[in-house]
Amino acid sequence: MVIEPLSILGAATGVFVLTGIAEWIHSSRIRHLGRLAFGPKGRPRFFARCAGPLRAGSMAALTWGLLYLSGQQTAPVSNDPIDVPIRHHLILAIDVSPSMYLTDGGKDRSVTRKVRAGELLRSLLDRLDMNETRVSVVAFYTEAKPVVVDTHDPEVVKNIVNDLPMEHAFKPGKTNLYAGVEEAYKLAKAWPPGTATLLVVSDGDTLPGSGLPARPSSIGNVLVLGVGAVQKGLFIDGHSSRQNRDALNRLALRLGGMYHNGNEKHVPTTVLANLSHSIPALDEPGLSKRDLALVLSAVGGSILALLSPLLFGVGSPSRRRS
Repeated sequence: MVIEPLSILGAATGVFVLTGIAEWIHSSRIRHLGRLAFGPKGRPRFFARCAGPLRAGSMAALTWGLLYLSGQQTAPVSNDPIDVPIRHHLILAIDVSPSMYLTDGGKDRSVTRKVRAGELLRSLLDRLDMNETRVSVVAFYTEAKPVVVDTHDPEVVKNIVNDLPMEHAFKPGKTNLYAGVEEAYKLAKAWPPGTATLLVVSDGDTLPGSGLPARPSSIGNVLVLGVGAVQKGLFIDGHSSRQNRDALNRLALRLGGMYHNGNEKHVPTTVLANLSHSIPALDEPGLSKRDLALVLSAVGGSILALLSPLLFGVGSPSRRRS
């Protein structure tokens, strides 16, 4: 049985109060024997006068730490992601059109847009807690096809994005970005409300003016990532291709989400935090409650163990070295 945090805090507070009362009673009793115990001045050293509050605080810290750790240890833990209940879905709608192979991606414009898209997705997946999240990938060009549905392994997604030549599965033509959105909506339709996030990655080279399907209630957040240079285009298929920032921004607004130009910068932590209602981010490095419980248990136990020997050795000013 996992102990509630308020119960742990109440128990630690109770121990602190009871120990404090006991120390106060003990202090009042030995005050009458001060000269006998501590010499002519009848008072212990300052360290000894602090022993009561130290003991009460250490007892409370040790109580809180041990109770919290015991509650955590009794909770069932599974190392297999398959055994963990699915609470979040992430759908990646990825543009695989020929324009994604143009080399103007990245800050120095030295990689293809496809490679830059892979870098963005790797960075994002590495910062997400995948234990309770399942990832689906939809590839779109002239139409859209689901590539993988509800995988728990981020390496599968990374291999698909980096190594799978998905553009060969489609007939040549103009990019139909809405087809990718529609296919993602079909996957998410049966999921509970607000449990999915849609992530669209594209250069926005061609964007239909109409045909946007209705967004299902299961998709709580949408993020549109743009790749490719914004200012200078490259020639392909009879026209100049560049990241159409305005079109992608309009797409994000139509989908009720956010747009981010990912050609030079990865997805910021602030943007990732806005998506955390649907996809849980990894805990930031720092002191967790479990770490705090370990520290308090160690410090409280050490003070209680050392307090009596220290009081015996240096607690009284009348004690002389032989």
